[in-house]
Amino acid sequence: MKWKKLTEFPEQKVTKPSYGSSITYWKVENGKVWHQWKKLMKADIETFEVYEDNDFIARDKDFVYHGWTKLAKVDRDSFQEVGDSYWKDKNHAYMEYETSLKPLKGLDAASFNYLGNGYAFDQNFAYYYGKVIKSCTQPTTLELIPKHKTFAKDAEQVFYESAARKGADLKSWKPLKNGFSKDEKRVYFDARKLPKVDIETWEHLHRAYSNDKNRVYCMNQIQPDKSPAEWDKKR
Repeated sequence: MKWKKLTEFPEQKVTKPSYGSSITYWKVENGKVWHQWKKLMKADIETFEVYEDNDFIARDKDFVYHGWTKLAKVDRDSFQEVGDSYWKDKNHAYMEYETSLKPLKGLDAASFNYLGNGYAFDQNFAYYYGKVIKSCTQPTTLELIPKHKTFAKDAEQVFYESAARKGADLKSWKPLKNGFSKDEKRVYFDARKLPKVDIETWEHLHRAYSNDKNRVYCMNQIQPDKSPAEWDKKR
């Protein structure tokens, strides 16, 4: 992706299809830069650039913009995309939301580390798509689980997205298919523990279904009307 001057686009417009119609995100009209229906009063037309494949990020010779909002505190020259809607400049790391670009709570670009799949950390906090993972008390130890990147772990816990797998034993825990994982005592679906599970006989059946010798589960819910002995494992 790269920056491209708005004046270099056909008709000086950035228009994209949307639900059978089209939306003009950026344009030059009547001597001003516009984002959708709102005019950027002081944007410099000659140096105004949009970030390709992003409908809201732009800059001119002085400032970065998110839509029609001028981001005066963002450093224009060092501002860059990181991934998964994370951005950074020399001072801070940011998360881009649908209508805004906000600095992360840690306010520390120097120690910011993007891991992928929404996970990141700095010396103060761990993040999942910009949201602080409150239960992560050792953020600089956060790492993705290879081949199962919806999971991450730090020195103490396992996480599914921003939720900790409470009680999971790091030494014996391992990810499985379809959102399941287990350690030597427990089975989990996403971040939720399966209740009353018999760990010795538990097995994944298909999709979100599993069973042990006593019960059938859908996700982490016991299916009281289904018998393990009669359940078709080939479904």
